[in-house]
Amino acid sequence: MNVFKTIFYLLLSVLVLGAFYFMTLLGPGKVEEVKFGNIDPVADTDKILKESERLELEFEQTAAAGGTLSQKTIEKLRDAIALQEKYINIGNLTNRAPAERLMKLQTRLQNVESAPLSETVNDLDRRAIAAETAENYQSARDLYKEAYDLQSKINAEYPLSKYKDISRRVEFDRKVKMLEARPTYLKSVELEKQAIAARDAGETIKAKELFEKTLAVITNMHAAFPSSVYTDFARLMRIESELQSLQSGGLSEKIEGYVKAAKEAEAKGDFLAASESYSDAADCQRNINKLYPKSKLVSEERLRELELRKVETYSWKFAEEIKKQNEVLVKAIRAGDYSAIPETTANLIRKTEHFTKNYPQSKLLPEDMLMRLRYIDFMSRDIGNIQSQIYSLLLPVPSSKAARKMLKTEITQKIYALVMQENPSRFSDNELLPVDSVTFDDVNRFCQRVSWLIGYPVELPSEAEYRAAIGSLRYVDIGEISWNNMNSGGKTHVVATKKPNDNGFFDLLGNVSEFVKKNPSDVSEMSRIIGGGAQTSADAIGEIPFQQFDPKQRNRMVGFRIIVDLSEKK
Repeated sequence: MNVFKTIFYLLLSVLVLGAFYFMTLLGPGKVEEVKFGNIDPVADTDKILKESERLELEFEQTAAAGGTLSQKTIEKLRDAIALQEKYINIGNLTNRAPAERLMKLQTRLQNVESAPLSETVNDLDRRAIAAETAENYQSARDLYKEAYDLQSKINAEYPLSKYKDISRRVEFDRKVKMLEARPTYLKSVELEKQAIAARDAGETIKAKELFEKTLAVITNMHAAFPSSVYTDFARLMRIESELQSLQSGGLSEKIEGYVKAAKEAEAKGDFLAASESYSDAADCQRNINKLYPKSKLVSEERLRELELRKVETYSWKFAEEIKKQNEVLVKAIRAGDYSAIPETTANLIRKTEHFTKNYPQSKLLPEDMLMRLRYIDFMSRDIGNIQSQIYSLLLPVPSSKAARKMLKTEITQKIYALVMQENPSRFSDNELLPVDSVTFDDVNRFCQRVSWLIGYPVELPSEAEYRAAIGSLRYVDIGEISWNNMNSGGKTHVVATKKPNDNGFFDLLGNVSEFVKKNPSDVSEMSRIIGGGAQTSADAIGEIPFQQFDPKQRNRMVGFRIIVDLSEKK
């Protein structure tokens, strides 16, 4: 038993010793002593820089001698660059000069290495131009492609080189694509020429086929060569327009036929048939506009015109009935048949409202007709009174047509307020004072309304008519026929309280200056007034003052009188 224990302990001891030995093998190896020498960064970097500068100088001396540079010579420049890079990396540098020198060396090297490539590009360009001039387009295209590839290499591998040229690369690419697209372009040109010739010869079917082929070739060319010089969207649109114009030609011919039939029906008085023909023509034009939007025959204006003619012919009979009844109304107004006016007006209003509701596009009736009828209806009770006041004051204008008569007084506030339902005057103590402070638009609206109420045209007198009514002022006492600054007290007075002039007119001079009609040839925005007012000097009134006046201004010294044309034909 003791023997076994002894053997056990011996084995255990061997195992422990073996384990410690094995652990020594896994530990760190032998440590070698490192000896640090004395390094001088300044001295070493100076040596590196001087060596780089020496190599650069040798390279430049060889390059200055001319001739082709050997690889050995170029290698000196590369070594100079490598040393300059090392100098920058190990040196404690505080300025930009070393980096700038490095950039200069790198640029010099890239210029040297890319120069032969650039010369090759130039040679390719010259040969390509010569081939293109000789119309050898395939050869020119290959040469431009080669030049493009080589210039791309220069741009990518020598970015600092003076031979890098982005625009030149783009130009080569443009020429390559142009030459690739040229055969297709020439084919499209020939097809277009044939199509135009067929169109001009009246061969519509053939022209359409050729324009369709032209369009297909151009579309394919644009898809294949989108950046080619031959990519021309304006031309594409023009071809599409030509094609759609031919395609829509049949509808256009139908339109002409329908319009001709409509006019023939109008001449016969068959307005319903005319309306149907205009409707058919409008449908054809609408189809052209919708189905062939690029056709030269597209016209929204023509469509509107046909629609209007359709409405007008359809509504012509109804419009004629309204016009005839309106003539009856005008005759009743002129004749003073005041009992017939209200009923006739009411009937016309109903018909006109119905017409405008159902035929809003029709131009057969005057635009202001409904407004005029409503005004006449509103004023029907006062028409007799207004006519009486107007007619009682009319006098013939010397040297004018007998039917043209002018009011012998200024328009009073009484008449103005009755017609316009308002009174803008500032001197408003008496309704028989002349109306004042009216604008040119106010005056024209007054004339229009009075013409509605008497049935005859009413307007302002012209300057010539006004001066003819004044007549000669020789031997005339201005104070007796005018209110001026010497006798008016600075304000207007009741009309016709001064003596009439030799022609029977009152207050043509003084009281208020009066608007006169603008000459049709006068393009000025200004209105004109004549005669002077209550605040005008007697001497100035004697000269018949005539001046421009702001048409929108309201002035207490400005009024007006009217001319009525009693011609039956009016």
